[in-house]
Amino acid sequence: MSLADILLAPQRRQAVIADCVLLIESHVDSRGGLKGMALKTGMAMLKKARPGLLERATAVLLPEFAVALEPLHERYRDASDGDFGSYLQAHAPEAAQALLQVADARVEESDSATVKSTYARLRGGAEAEVLAVMPGLAQLLGRHLA
Repeated sequence: MSLADILLAPQRRQAVIADCVLLIESHVDSRGGLKGMALKTGMAMLKKARPGLLERATAVLLPEFAVALEPLHERYRDASDGDFGSYLQAHAPEAAQALLQVADARVEESDSATVKSTYARLRGGAEAEVLAVMPGLAQLLGRHLA
């Protein structure tokens, strides 16, 4: 069974989306310093410009993210070593790149100047942010796949 089949199953999809939104909000809230201020400001701008955007974006991107992570999921299944969350964490740079490629493509397709400009300002540090949230994402996915 593919990662998308598991995560997007009707009985699980909304819980995965809600957990992802909580993870993102928690990560942004936990950031300090200038980077944290920029992230918080960017998130506030996006939420104000498009209420519910985080939930909708997560719902839209989840299938694409699952497909992007499928090669890692396949290798994990072939290795049959531990849980997927641990495997994902061990391959965090590859997973981060896969997720960022999806986000880059989606933002490029967006008609929203606000989304594009905000993403452009944050994209330079996006890999570090995705890597920072990867332990939580790995745990989240591992929990939903268990």
